[in-house]
Amino acid sequence: MRLTRSAVALCFSLAVTGCGTQRAGTPAAPAPPDSPPGNAIVVDKDQAVTLDPAQDPARSLADALVAAVSPVPTEGRLGPSPPESEELGLMGWALEEGEPIPVPDPGAGAANPRLLSALLTDFGPAHESDTTPGAVVGLPAPVDDASLFIGLRMLGSPLHGPSLCGKWTSGTWSAVLRDFDQRGVWIAATQLTTPPDAGNSLVFGETITTGPAEMLDHLADTTGVESCRKLEGTGAGTGAVEPFPVPRLGTRSFAFRITGSRKVPVWQWAEVVRTPRYVLEIRISRQWPKPRVDPAVLLPKIAEAAYARAEAALA
Repeated sequence: MRLTRSAVALCFSLAVTGCGTQRAGTPAAPAPPDSPPGNAIVVDKDQAVTLDPAQDPARSLADALVAAVSPVPTEGRLGPSPPESEELGLMGWALEEGEPIPVPDPGAGAANPRLLSALLTDFGPAHESDTTPGAVVGLPAPVDDASLFIGLRMLGSPLHGPSLCGKWTSGTWSAVLRDFDQRGVWIAATQLTTPPDAGNSLVFGETITTGPAEMLDHLADTTGVESCRKLEGTGAGTGAVEPFPVPRLGTRSFAFRITGSRKVPVWQWAEVVRTPRYVLEIRISRQWPKPRVDPAVLLPKIAEAAYARAEAALA
Protein backbone atom coordinates (compact mmCIF):
# COMPACT_ATOMS: atom_id res chain seq x y z
CA MET A 1 0.00 0.00 0.00
CA ARG A 2 1.17 3.50 -0.77
CA LEU A 3 0.39 6.05 1.88
CA THR A 4 1.45 9.67 1.46
CA ARG A 5 2.64 11.62 4.48
CA SER A 6 0.49 14.55 3.42
CA ALA A 7 -2.74 12.56 3.36
CA VAL A 8 -2.33 10.15 6.23
CA ALA A 9 -5.70 10.92 7.79
CA LEU A 10 -8.48 8.37 7.86
CA CYS A 11 -7.87 6.47 4.66
CA PHE A 12 -5.31 3.83 3.78
CA SER A 13 -6.07 4.16 0.04
CA LEU A 14 -5.11 7.78 -0.46
CA ALA A 15 -2.30 7.57 -2.99
CA VAL A 16 -3.29 7.36 -6.66
CA THR A 17 -1.53 4.02 -7.02
CA GLY A 18 -4.37 2.38 -5.09
CA CYS A 19 -4.80 1.02 -1.61
CA GLY A 20 -3.01 -2.20 -0.85
CA THR A 21 -3.01 -3.15 -4.53
CA GLN A 22 -0.60 -5.94 -5.36
CA ARG A 23 0.56 -5.97 -8.97
CA ALA A 24 0.24 -9.18 -10.93
CA GLY A 25 3.17 -11.51 -10.35
CA THR A 26 4.19 -9.83 -7.08
CA PRO A 27 4.46 -12.29 -4.19
CA ALA A 28 2.16 -11.65 -1.26
CA ALA A 29 3.70 -10.14 1.85
CA PRO A 30 4.29 -12.74 4.58
CA ALA A 31 1.96 -12.60 7.53
CA PRO A 32 3.47 -11.25 10.76
CA PRO A 33 4.43 -14.02 13.17
CA ASP A 34 2.46 -12.58 16.05
CA SER A 35 -1.04 -11.19 15.99
CA PRO A 36 -1.35 -7.53 17.00
CA PRO A 37 -3.69 -6.51 19.82
CA GLY A 38 -7.36 -6.09 19.01
CA ASN A 39 -7.08 -2.30 18.88
CA ALA A 40 -4.10 -2.30 16.51
CA ILE A 41 -3.92 -1.94 12.72
CA VAL A 42 -0.93 -3.44 10.93
CA VAL A 43 0.73 -0.90 8.63
CA ASP A 44 3.66 -3.05 7.59
CA LYS A 45 5.09 -6.46 8.30
CA ASP A 46 6.68 -5.45 11.60
CA GLN A 47 4.79 -2.38 12.75
CA ALA A 48 1.28 -1.82 14.03
CA VAL A 49 -0.40 1.38 15.06
CA THR A 50 -2.50 1.11 18.19
CA LEU A 51 -5.75 3.00 18.62
CA ASP A 52 -6.60 4.67 21.92
CA PRO A 53 -9.93 3.14 23.01
CA ALA A 54 -10.68 6.20 25.18
CA GLN A 55 -10.42 8.52 22.18
CA ASP A 56 -12.85 9.24 19.36
CA PRO A 57 -12.22 6.37 16.87
CA ALA A 58 -11.81 8.64 13.85
CA ARG A 59 -9.42 10.94 15.69
CA SER A 60 -7.51 8.02 17.20
CA LEU A 61 -6.99 6.42 13.78
CA ALA A 62 -5.83 9.71 12.27
CA ASP A 63 -3.39 10.43 15.10
CA ALA A 64 -2.02 6.89 15.11
CA LEU A 65 -1.36 6.86 11.37
CA VAL A 66 0.23 10.31 11.36
CA ALA A 67 2.48 9.29 14.23
CA ALA A 68 3.43 6.10 12.39
CA VAL A 69 4.87 7.97 9.42
CA SER A 70 6.12 11.14 11.14
CA PRO A 71 9.89 11.55 11.41
CA VAL A 72 11.30 10.74 14.83
CA PRO A 73 13.84 13.03 16.55
CA THR A 74 16.46 10.29 16.74
CA GLU A 75 17.58 7.87 14.08
CA GLY A 76 14.90 5.21 13.74
CA ARG A 77 13.56 2.48 11.54
CA LEU A 78 11.82 4.86 9.14
CA GLY A 79 14.89 7.03 8.66
CA PRO A 80 14.89 10.75 7.93
CA SER A 81 11.86 12.58 6.60
CA PRO A 82 11.66 12.21 2.79
CA PRO A 83 11.19 15.13 0.38
CA GLU A 84 7.58 16.18 -0.16
CA SER A 85 7.51 14.43 -3.54
CA GLU A 86 8.34 11.04 -2.01
CA GLU A 87 6.07 8.53 -0.36
CA LEU A 88 6.65 6.23 2.54
CA GLY A 89 5.67 2.72 1.54
CA LEU A 90 3.62 1.10 4.29
CA MET A 91 2.34 -2.38 3.59
CA GLY A 92 -1.28 -2.97 4.51
CA TRP A 93 -3.19 -5.73 2.75
CA ALA A 94 -1.65 -7.69 -0.12
CA LEU A 95 -4.51 -7.81 -2.61
CA GLU A 96 -5.06 -8.98 -6.13
CA GLU A 97 -5.76 -6.24 -8.69
CA GLY A 98 -9.25 -4.87 -8.07
CA GLU A 99 -9.87 -7.01 -4.98
CA PRO A 100 -11.81 -5.10 -2.27
CA ILE A 101 -10.16 -4.41 1.08
CA PRO A 102 -11.24 -7.18 3.50
CA VAL A 103 -13.07 -4.97 6.01
CA PRO A 104 -16.70 -6.08 6.41
CA ASP A 105 -19.62 -3.67 6.48
CA PRO A 106 -20.50 -3.38 10.19
CA GLY A 107 -23.99 -1.98 9.59
CA ALA A 108 -27.22 -3.45 10.88
CA GLY A 109 -29.98 -4.58 8.54
CA ALA A 110 -30.08 -5.07 4.79
CA ALA A 111 -28.33 -2.80 2.31
CA ASN A 112 -30.09 0.25 0.91
CA PRO A 113 -29.69 0.00 -2.90
CA ARG A 114 -31.51 3.27 -3.56
CA LEU A 115 -29.10 5.20 -1.35
CA LEU A 116 -26.14 3.37 -2.86
CA SER A 117 -27.24 4.44 -6.35
CA ALA A 118 -27.20 8.09 -5.18
CA LEU A 119 -23.40 8.06 -4.84
CA LEU A 120 -21.13 9.25 -7.62
CA THR A 121 -19.27 6.53 -9.48
CA ASP A 122 -17.43 8.79 -11.97
CA PHE A 123 -16.31 12.39 -12.19
CA GLY A 124 -14.10 13.22 -15.17
CA PRO A 125 -11.08 10.90 -15.02
CA ALA A 126 -11.88 9.92 -11.42
CA HIS A 127 -13.71 6.65 -10.87
CA GLU A 128 -15.05 4.71 -7.93
CA SER A 129 -12.21 2.88 -6.21
CA ASP A 130 -11.98 -0.85 -6.93
CA THR A 131 -10.55 -1.55 -3.48
CA THR A 132 -13.05 0.58 -1.55
CA PRO A 133 -16.27 0.57 -3.60
CA GLY A 134 -19.33 2.53 -2.51
CA ALA A 135 -21.22 1.05 0.43
CA VAL A 136 -24.10 1.85 2.77
CA VAL A 137 -23.84 1.41 6.54
CA GLY A 138 -27.16 1.01 8.35
CA LEU A 139 -26.99 2.11 11.97
CA PRO A 140 -26.70 1.12 14.73
CA ALA A 141 -23.21 -0.23 14.18
CA PRO A 142 -20.11 -0.71 16.37
CA VAL A 143 -18.53 2.75 16.30
CA ASP A 144 -14.93 1.53 15.98
CA ASP A 145 -15.76 -0.82 13.11
CA ALA A 146 -17.90 1.77 11.34
CA SER A 147 -15.18 4.42 11.74
CA LEU A 148 -12.68 2.16 9.99
CA PHE A 149 -15.09 1.04 7.27
CA ILE A 150 -16.27 4.55 6.39
CA GLY A 151 -12.86 6.11 6.99
CA LEU A 152 -11.36 3.93 4.26
CA ARG A 153 -13.68 5.72 1.82
CA MET A 154 -14.21 9.18 3.27
CA LEU A 155 -11.04 11.12 3.90
CA GLY A 156 -10.57 12.95 7.19
CA SER A 157 -7.84 15.30 8.38
CA PRO A 158 -5.25 14.48 11.06
CA LEU A 159 -6.11 17.63 13.03
CA HIS A 160 -8.53 17.95 15.94
CA GLY A 161 -9.86 20.52 18.38
CA PRO A 162 -12.91 20.85 20.63
CA SER A 163 -15.40 17.99 20.26
CA LEU A 164 -17.79 20.04 18.13
CA CYS A 165 -15.01 20.44 15.52
CA GLY A 166 -15.08 16.73 14.72
CA LYS A 167 -17.76 17.04 12.06
CA TRP A 168 -15.43 19.42 10.18
CA THR A 169 -12.04 17.85 10.87
CA SER A 170 -13.12 14.21 10.38
CA GLY A 171 -16.42 14.49 8.52
CA THR A 172 -20.13 14.70 9.22
CA TRP A 173 -20.27 10.91 9.32
CA SER A 174 -18.09 10.89 12.45
CA ALA A 175 -20.61 13.15 14.22
CA VAL A 176 -23.40 10.78 13.15
CA LEU A 177 -21.63 7.77 14.67
CA ARG A 178 -20.90 9.66 17.86
CA ASP A 179 -24.29 11.31 18.41
CA PHE A 180 -26.89 9.49 16.27
CA ASP A 181 -25.92 5.81 16.21
CA GLN A 182 -29.54 4.68 16.04
CA ARG A 183 -31.89 2.68 13.88
CA GLY A 184 -33.23 4.55 10.87
CA VAL A 185 -29.95 6.34 10.14
CA TRP A 186 -28.01 5.39 7.00
CA ILE A 187 -24.56 6.50 5.80
CA ALA A 188 -23.53 5.90 2.19
CA ALA A 189 -19.83 6.39 1.47
CA THR A 190 -17.52 6.08 -1.50
CA GLN A 191 -14.14 7.19 -2.77
CA LEU A 192 -13.22 8.25 -6.32
CA THR A 193 -9.66 8.26 -7.65
CA THR A 194 -7.87 8.95 -10.90
CA PRO A 195 -5.79 6.13 -12.40
CA PRO A 196 -1.99 6.43 -12.07
CA ASP A 197 -1.60 7.24 -15.78
CA ALA A 198 -4.26 9.99 -15.82
CA GLY A 199 -1.63 12.72 -15.46
CA ASN A 200 -3.72 14.62 -12.90
CA SER A 201 -4.09 13.28 -9.40
CA LEU A 202 -7.48 13.49 -7.73
CA VAL A 203 -8.84 11.57 -4.76
CA PHE A 204 -12.04 12.55 -3.02
CA GLY A 205 -14.63 10.99 -0.77
CA GLU A 206 -18.39 11.38 -0.67
CA THR A 207 -20.96 10.58 2.00
CA ILE A 208 -24.75 10.83 1.93
CA THR A 209 -26.47 10.57 5.29
CA THR A 210 -30.21 10.09 5.82
CA GLY A 211 -32.12 10.14 9.08
CA PRO A 212 -34.23 12.37 11.32
CA ALA A 213 -34.47 16.10 10.63
CA GLU A 214 -32.85 16.89 13.99
CA MET A 215 -29.72 15.05 12.90
CA LEU A 216 -29.62 16.67 9.46
CA ASP A 217 -29.99 20.10 11.05
CA HIS A 218 -27.11 19.34 13.42
CA LEU A 219 -24.81 18.24 10.60
CA ALA A 220 -25.48 21.43 8.62
CA ASP A 221 -25.21 23.76 11.63
CA THR A 222 -22.05 25.90 11.46
CA THR A 223 -22.54 27.41 14.92
CA GLY A 224 -19.26 27.25 16.81
CA VAL A 225 -17.00 27.00 13.77
CA GLU A 226 -15.06 30.00 15.09
CA SER A 227 -13.86 27.81 17.99
CA CYS A 228 -12.09 25.54 15.47
CA ARG A 229 -9.29 27.97 14.66
CA LYS A 230 -6.70 26.28 16.84
CA LEU A 231 -6.49 22.69 15.67
CA GLU A 232 -3.63 20.34 16.45
CA GLY A 233 -2.53 16.88 15.41
CA THR A 234 0.14 14.45 16.51
CA GLY A 235 3.06 15.04 14.15
CA ALA A 236 0.82 17.18 11.91
CA GLY A 237 1.39 20.67 13.25
CA THR A 238 -1.49 23.09 13.70
CA GLY A 239 -4.34 24.39 11.58
CA ALA A 240 -7.84 25.80 11.46
CA VAL A 241 -11.27 25.44 9.88
CA GLU A 242 -11.51 28.23 7.31
CA PRO A 243 -14.92 28.70 5.60
CA PHE A 244 -15.10 29.98 2.02
CA PRO A 245 -18.10 30.78 -0.22
CA VAL A 246 -19.62 28.36 -2.74
CA PRO A 247 -22.81 28.45 -4.86
CA ARG A 248 -25.87 27.34 -2.97
CA LEU A 249 -27.12 23.78 -3.37
CA GLY A 250 -30.13 22.22 -1.68
CA THR A 251 -31.62 23.99 1.31
CA ARG A 252 -28.18 25.36 2.14
CA SER A 253 -24.54 24.52 1.52
CA PHE A 254 -21.22 25.62 2.89
CA ALA A 255 -17.55 24.87 2.24
CA PHE A 256 -14.35 25.11 4.24
CA ARG A 257 -10.66 24.32 4.21
CA ILE A 258 -8.75 22.49 6.91
CA THR A 259 -5.61 24.62 6.87
CA GLY A 260 -2.26 23.39 8.10
CA SER A 261 1.24 24.51 8.90
CA ARG A 262 4.80 23.58 8.05
CA LYS A 263 4.82 22.14 4.53
CA VAL A 264 1.07 21.45 4.40
CA PRO A 265 -0.82 24.73 3.88
CA VAL A 266 -4.16 22.92 3.38
CA TRP A 267 -5.03 19.39 4.46
CA GLN A 268 -8.52 19.24 2.98
CA TRP A 269 -11.28 21.04 1.12
CA ALA A 270 -14.85 20.06 2.03
CA GLU A 271 -18.40 21.02 1.11
CA VAL A 272 -21.60 20.05 2.93
CA VAL A 273 -25.04 20.20 1.28
CA ARG A 274 -28.23 20.07 3.34
CA THR A 275 -31.52 18.99 1.76
CA PRO A 276 -34.87 18.07 3.37
CA ARG A 277 -34.05 14.36 2.95
CA TYR A 278 -30.28 13.99 3.37
CA VAL A 279 -26.92 15.65 3.99
CA LEU A 280 -24.24 15.22 1.34
CA GLU A 281 -20.54 15.85 1.92
CA ILE A 282 -17.56 15.95 -0.46
CA ARG A 283 -13.99 15.98 0.87
CA ILE A 284 -10.90 16.45 -1.29
CA SER A 285 -7.64 15.65 0.44
CA ARG A 286 -4.27 17.19 -0.38
CA GLN A 287 -2.51 15.00 -2.93
CA TRP A 288 0.81 14.56 -4.65
CA PRO A 289 1.51 15.49 -7.36
CA LYS A 290 -0.34 18.77 -6.97
CA PRO A 291 -3.66 18.73 -8.89
CA ARG A 292 -3.81 20.88 -12.01
CA VAL A 293 -7.04 22.53 -10.85
CA ASP A 294 -7.25 24.32 -7.49
CA PRO A 295 -9.33 22.02 -5.24
CA ALA A 296 -11.28 25.06 -4.01
CA VAL A 297 -12.40 25.60 -7.62
CA LEU A 298 -13.00 21.91 -8.28
CA LEU A 299 -14.92 21.24 -5.05
CA PRO A 300 -18.21 23.01 -5.93
CA LYS A 301 -18.21 21.34 -9.35
CA ILE A 302 -17.93 17.90 -7.75
CA ALA A 303 -20.59 18.85 -5.21
CA GLU A 304 -22.94 19.98 -7.98
CA ALA A 305 -22.50 16.67 -9.83
CA ALA A 306 -22.97 14.68 -6.61
CA TYR A 307 -26.08 16.69 -5.69
CA ALA A 308 -27.62 16.15 -9.16
CA ARG A 309 -27.07 12.41 -8.95
CA ALA A 310 -28.42 12.19 -5.41
CA GLU A 311 -31.52 14.19 -6.31
CA ALA A 312 -32.19 11.94 -9.31
CA ALA A 313 -31.88 8.82 -7.15
CA LEU A 314 -33.66 10.02 -4.01
CA ALA A 315 -36.35 12.38 -5.33
